[in-house]
Amino acid sequence: MEAMGYKNITKVYEKASQGKLLKRRDNGVWTLDSFALNVLTYMAANTYDYPNPTGNEYRPSRYYDGGWKKIAKSFGLLSYDAALAEQVGDETLAKQRENTARTRISRTWAQLIEMGLIRRYKGAYLGENAGYLLMIGDEEENADIIENAREILQ
Repeated sequence: MEAMGYKNITKVYEKASQGKLLKRRDNGVWTLDSFALNVLTYMAANTYDYPNPTGNEYRPSRYYDGGWKKIAKSFGLLSYDAALAEQVGDETLAKQRENTARTRISRTWAQLIEMGLIRRYKGAYLGENAGYLLMIGDEEENADIIENAREILQ
């Protein structure tokens, strides 16, 4: 899927500038959660803008169902050094990297849900990825996004 949501990316950065992507460190200092920002930006880049400029009746705006593996591959989370693979074993290392990436991205999605920046629309089911709506607009836009997804994905 080619990147298409440049207006969505602008909305993500608006949310970041409003402090919506902050996390508290162990020392009590609030800081930007850069991994959450990267995940949300990736999702925004790979969803249709709102309103949908293509008029695509089969794909709702701001709906991501690309799965964790696409994000992990794009971020290089599944890559590893050949020397390390020789020591540990290629298959073992690949499995470890995959498990770590899946866990990290899944936890980030849970944080983004808690922050109110995404909403799980449908759960993963037998080989199908979960689907998430990006709640990066104002209340009216977000309500429109939910309604649009209901109409298209019913």
